[in-house]
Amino acid sequence: MSRTFSRLVVVAAICALPKLAMAQGGVTGSIVGYLFDQGGQPLKGIKIVAKSDTQIGGGKTTYTNDEGFFRFVGLLPGRFEVTASAKGLRTVLQKDIAVGVSSSAEINLVMEVESQQLEEVKVIEKAPIVSVTSPAVKEVYDEEFVDSLPTESKKWIESLVGNGVPGAVTVSQRSTRIRGGGANQNAFLVDGFNMNGQKITQKGLAAFETQTAGYGAEGAAYSGGLVNMVTKSGSNKFEFDVTMYAEDSYLRLFKVESIDNTEHGWNNYIMPSFSGPIIKDRLWYFVNLETGTLVTTREKDPAGLAPPPRKNSAGTVRGSAKLTWQVSPRNKVQAVTNFSRQFTKNTVGGFGVEQEAQGKGDEMDGMVGVIWESLLTDALLFRSQVGTTQLWSETAPERCRTSPEDCDHISPVTQSFPRAQTLQNFNSHQQNIRRSVEFINKFEWFGSSKVLGDHNVKLQDTHFVEHREIASSTPGDSLIALNGNVPLTRTEYYSNDPRLDSPRYGYFIRASDSIKNAALLTDTMRLTRHFTLTPGLSWIYGRGSNSIGDVSIDTQALAPSISAVWDATHDGRTAVRGSFGSMVDVDVVGLSQHTLGSQVTKRCNWDAGAGEFTGACVYTGGTSGRTIGLPCGASALDQFGRPCKEKLQIPRTWEYTAGVEREIVQGIGIGADFVYRQFTRQYEQVETNQIWNNSGTELDPDGGYKNGRNQAVLDLETPAEARRRYMGFTASVHKREGALKITASYTWSQLTGTVLDGNSNEYGDIPGRDIYLLDAYLGDDSRHAIRTRGVYDVNKWLATSIEWRYTTGQPYSRRFWNTATSSFADYRARPGENPGNNINDPTDDRPIRLPDQQILSLQVRFNLKPLTGANLGIYVDILNILALRTVTSVENQDTPLFQQATGYRPPLTIRVGARYRF
Repeated sequence: MSRTFSRLVVVAAICALPKLAMAQGGVTGSIVGYLFDQGGQPLKGIKIVAKSDTQIGGGKTTYTNDEGFFRFVGLLPGRFEVTASAKGLRTVLQKDIAVGVSSSAEINLVMEVESQQLEEVKVIEKAPIVSVTSPAVKEVYDEEFVDSLPTESKKWIESLVGNGVPGAVTVSQRSTRIRGGGANQNAFLVDGFNMNGQKITQKGLAAFETQTAGYGAEGAAYSGGLVNMVTKSGSNKFEFDVTMYAEDSYLRLFKVESIDNTEHGWNNYIMPSFSGPIIKDRLWYFVNLETGTLVTTREKDPAGLAPPPRKNSAGTVRGSAKLTWQVSPRNKVQAVTNFSRQFTKNTVGGFGVEQEAQGKGDEMDGMVGVIWESLLTDALLFRSQVGTTQLWSETAPERCRTSPEDCDHISPVTQSFPRAQTLQNFNSHQQNIRRSVEFINKFEWFGSSKVLGDHNVKLQDTHFVEHREIASSTPGDSLIALNGNVPLTRTEYYSNDPRLDSPRYGYFIRASDSIKNAALLTDTMRLTRHFTLTPGLSWIYGRGSNSIGDVSIDTQALAPSISAVWDATHDGRTAVRGSFGSMVDVDVVGLSQHTLGSQVTKRCNWDAGAGEFTGACVYTGGTSGRTIGLPCGASALDQFGRPCKEKLQIPRTWEYTAGVEREIVQGIGIGADFVYRQFTRQYEQVETNQIWNNSGTELDPDGGYKNGRNQAVLDLETPAEARRRYMGFTASVHKREGALKITASYTWSQLTGTVLDGNSNEYGDIPGRDIYLLDAYLGDDSRHAIRTRGVYDVNKWLATSIEWRYTTGQPYSRRFWNTATSSFADYRARPGENPGNNINDPTDDRPIRLPDQQILSLQVRFNLKPLTGANLGIYVDILNILALRTVTSVENQDTPLFQQATGYRPPLTIRVGARYRF
């Protein structure tokens, strides 16, 4: 651990001690409700007991207040039953209450006078599925539902979220964008801890909750989505659960020779879980493992000149563990850990790469956390937790595995003739390290009175410290290019800037340190039985620095929010909701790395006369091309000699939501929500040194650079024009109980603006091009989307499930050649429009979008328990059952290949799996 990071940890600990800490979003559940007699009058002092297999310490007991109100807090997610009993009244038992991650499960009970004609216990099988206190727009799943789905990926939680919730777009298996937010503007929380790049096993999770809007102050630091997940904790009985599945490219059917590669690949995974009591109702454990292998053969040389390339292979071992200790009836301690190890061999594809030039990858990460939860009084809950994470990854030559003494000393060679080849060594050796410490605490106070109603006041704060380090080098500190046996160029790589100091070689190291702190105060005020108001205020602070001494950001901001929910029909089955919220983006780590620049290289041509690489040498890279808040250039002076330094504004997102949800019959709910988000002053790198003509096609021939050097200068800014706007309307239906469980939604949305994700978008690079980018349709804009997920238990031995997604095509652009950048960087119409044959006539511009995308997948599951007595299930997933080979990407450069397909939907794929439970 670096000395700077150690100091930051100490400072963070000292800062966190005297104050509360914030956990973004809830990590435990609760049950709230009212108890009445047959005449609708509240019943006071009635004993209420809540029980569940997931609740350590046995049943929880409380009593109703003057208004007949009761509350259970700090519950682990699961299925509960609540019993109300009193002398002279008929006992009421409410079964199957689903307790989730954050918002309360809400029930209303009615007790009748005891009589000989009535049964002793009145059993109510189902609880309402609509929350009449939470304004959040969200999707909630439990592990059983998720495990039964024919999802395309069973490894990545991010992919599960991106494919399943309204307003989300899957960027990759590890990345998703939600309701117009960037991929780095989401929060993925496990047991309240920020995952921060951690990999979590799906089978280790008990519940998933994805809030896409309306989450208020608890998500004020995240402008995308807020994903809360809780790991399993075990129970009072020993359980063993193992799932396995296998995939093989031979089970990809209806392939097309012209678009599908012929390489053979297969992978298999096994995921065992163990849980049970160490001491009944006092000490529980849960352990989950996931191991897998992925192997892919390689394309052979059609000319037969090169030996058959070795297979690409990858191995994964990851898992999670949790120990839950009920220290006393009011105190609970949990220890949690997540870990992952993944390695790959022969990572470079193509038959033109000899074995000595192959690469390897290695990733290792781990997290350890401790959580203490204490019910200080019946009205005061305290939760405190601390966790630390470390992520390490390496991309290196395959030589480092077999000949570590040679892997960093032999230069890679590329050959362009007689055929393209990569020889001698892999061209990169890079290590990434991320360490973080997170302090989280939360106070919740529950109050109730006839005049002021019921209150849930939260005071929270999170202190997060992180250190990142990237070390990169090129073996042999150079890359040599050949044309046959004739040398062409040599590129040298330095660990410093040789233009400023004596040249040094080896690793080029970039490091940054950051501190984030976020505090909030909210009050969920149930002013009447049927109206809930939640005002909130967040304070967010961020500071970032790097290894060259720059403090890139040191700022703070307030983010207010308010929401309201009305039970319009006064029966706990209708919610009319609305909210206003403000989110801020303090991208501390990303900003800290901006001024670190890139590795300096020197490229020289071969001088045949001298027999050396000394011709036309050109340097690139360094830190001189990176500034912050200097829109007029690195000199910090405008054309009149006046200072132009500007302080970065904090990017803000203004959100407005309105919605309604109704349980039309028991267990089936329908809803509609409107979400509006305005993303303002986003971080963006703006080029400030180049002088362009008005059309942005060429640099000024009389002097194309302000400082007189052929150099691009990227200034990090928050300009008013760096913005986007998301509007979305969603209609949904949910059925979460019974043999048939289904969630389905239709979303109409629109996404426009100048920047989409991160701080390196097209806006600000070429002034003449910016006019086309203003408030254009962005790449995620898909006007219509339908998402359906359903599970149907046909009988005791047969079940089936379905996943169907349909989205209208996203826009793409026609890009024209720019002589100054030597790339296809120009527009002649707005993004998403084709300028037609006459690029000067806007009347012939036409929209261009990808084809509509549709994927239908099916799972059939057989349970052999009725036949064998063993709880063994076998399932088959059929992915893309319609075998649609829809085009997913096209060539957008203005060449004869413009609009030619470059990507397709994968073919029909069969996956086989099994699950055994004991």
